[in-house]
Amino acid sequence: MDDFETGSTTTLPPSSSSTTLPRKQTTPAPLPAVPAKAKLIPTNSVTLRDGTTVRVRIEATLTVEDVVRQLCLSVKVKDPPGMFALRDESDELVTNENLRKKIKAKVNLK
Repeated sequence: MDDFETGSTTTLPPSSSSTTLPRKQTTPAPLPAVPAKAKLIPTNSVTLRDGTTVRVRIEATLTVEDVVRQLCLSVKVKDPPGMFALRDESDELVTNENLRKKIKAKVNLK
């Protein structure tokens, strides 16, 4: 404490009882917003020439050539991917122009 009359300073001894000051309350950081509808890649079924059906998720940004190449690798076909094409159930040829529409509609392919 300051003694105004003498100009001297007095130091108080520490208190024997421990005093805890109240903590400043903090709010937790807000959680990141979750989109109402997460973008999922639709799943399509592809029936192979031997009759086996496989479920695949085809990324809409790929070309038909890339999709066929990946399918050939996945099912371990020995023939080159260039010998194959994708068709829908009504035998319409799947092209780069109609691939995205067929993926989103979850059309079965062969």
